[in-house]
Amino acid sequence: SCASCGAAGGDDIKLKKCDDCDLIKYCSVKCQREHKSHHEEACKKRAAEIQDEILFKQPESSYYEDCPICCLPLSIDPKKSILFSCCSKYMCGGCVVANMKREIEGKLQEKCPFCRKAMPYTDEVINERWMKRIEANDPVSMYQMGTDKYEEGNYTAAFEYWTRAAALGGVEAHHQLSILYQEGQGVEKDEKRAVHHT
Repeated sequence: SCASCGAAGGDDIKLKKCDDCDLIKYCSVKCQREHKSHHEEACKKRAAEIQDEILFKQPESSYYEDCPICCLPLSIDPKKSILFSCCSKYMCGGCVVANMKREIEGKLQEKCPFCRKAMPYTDEVINERWMKRIEANDPVSMYQMGTDKYEEGNYTAAFEYWTRAAALGGVEAHHQLSILYQEGQGVEKDEKRAVHHT
């Protein structure tokens, strides 16, 4: 019922929840205004609690998004997911293990759980696959190639790949660009740009 006048909701009267706290309902804007002084303190308290719940609850998914096999959110712990070079997809450890078990029991060829391409056994094949994905404007592959170049000490190439990945929405690429600008690796030091990519 309406918290101000007590009118019951029905076909003729549509009750609307308080916009800030969802604790009570009103039948009209007039009733909401008239009841404001009685409800204001409890409303502010509940609104603050709702804000805390939004801020501190476990997110439904990470920036890695969902596993393309089981559709469950991927963990923010990178050790619990695996990136495949053939399709540039992260998959959860559970789905990878389940696929391996299926292949072992059926004496099947080892393949990617998602795109079903044969697993590469040489760095040369892996790099070829990364480059194909890069040509298709895949930010995950660009980030990975940038990471490889960084580990080789080629900071200029790493900067180029990470810049392209960041422009396509790669979160990790933004983080790495921030470090490059902070340290002046492959690019001139720039505090403003470092903050921009943080």
